[in-house]
Amino acid sequence: MKIVFVGESWNGSSARSLREALTSMPGMVLDDVAEDVHVRASRHFVLKVADRLTRPLQKQQLMAEIKRKVGVFRPDVLLAYKGTNLSAEFIAEMRAAGVVTVNVFPDCSPHSHGMMLKRAIGEYDLVVSTKQYHPPNWHSVYGYRNRCEFVPHGYEPGVHLWPDVPDERGKDLDLVMVATWREQYDRLLRAVAAHFRDRDLKVSIAGNGWARHTAGFPRGWEFPGPIVGRSYCEFARRARIVVAPLHVDNVIDGVRQPGDVDTSRSYQLTAAGCFVLHRRSDYLAQVYDPAGEMPMWDDAAELSRLIAHYLPLDAERRRIAQAAHRRAVPNYSIHARAAKIVGHMEQAVGVAARALSA
Repeated sequence: MKIVFVGESWNGSSARSLREALTSMPGMVLDDVAEDVHVRASRHFVLKVADRLTRPLQKQQLMAEIKRKVGVFRPDVLLAYKGTNLSAEFIAEMRAAGVVTVNVFPDCSPHSHGMMLKRAIGEYDLVVSTKQYHPPNWHSVYGYRNRCEFVPHGYEPGVHLWPDVPDERGKDLDLVMVATWREQYDRLLRAVAAHFRDRDLKVSIAGNGWARHTAGFPRGWEFPGPIVGRSYCEFARRARIVVAPLHVDNVIDGVRQPGDVDTSRSYQLTAAGCFVLHRRSDYLAQVYDPAGEMPMWDDAAELSRLIAHYLPLDAERRRIAQAAHRRAVPNYSIHARAAKIVGHMEQAVGVAARALSA
């Protein structure tokens, strides 16, 4: 199968991990277009302004390069990871050219990333979602008529995998969380901070957006900004406890839609050998044993109790982290997930071939 793959190329991105997993599979021949080369996400204020002003041109440039690559490479499949910058008209044009179009969608809702993606996602021949609630709700909640299949997130061995759990003597942080700032996460951590106001915990919260919201947190808490790639797991392995939140307050245009039941963190952190306290979901409780592999919490009070319970129990944390590691490796790798995605793509290509010959 020949594939033109469109997605971000930075080390540790889910798109790059999937691309490399597909490349390693027998019978897969890939060429790619690095989305982040054409559509930039600068951090400096002046560059951010320039990016915003030129964003329509950047998207046109991206789609022109994909069209050129498709014309030269003549793939069976155009696979876009998320596809935020591809228009509905462009996807329809690719389909009309005889290319099977596939979107791997990793987020809570295709309605939460602007009108361009909201419209485009319905034009793909196949959407492979990382959310188990998308396929049964694809028509009723989201309003699409194309095919949607479920394949979960996975960890990338070259980025997230360690052969064992970290030695307790090398841990210099009590508590770590890595997540982009959200108001719900901010409320959670402030409540945890209030619970431990009489204890001097060593806490570090990494991710985009936190620098603007540090006022009122304990003076010793660190906010190092975004940490990605191999450094992300090295950072997490420094902690006695890693907190994994879920984006559950998912309201779009005044309408409540399903929130996260897992994230890529749910698999990456256990592959890295971390002891994880995870936000509870019914789905995740089927993936990991909450009693022996991944303790779970519903709110700040329960999270605080779990932190207080497990923080002094080095041996117990290590035993649980080892059990979660055994559960995740290799079953939850991106290579295992990619094999399932290929199966769905092969079916889509077969359907297209039969329709063409009919």
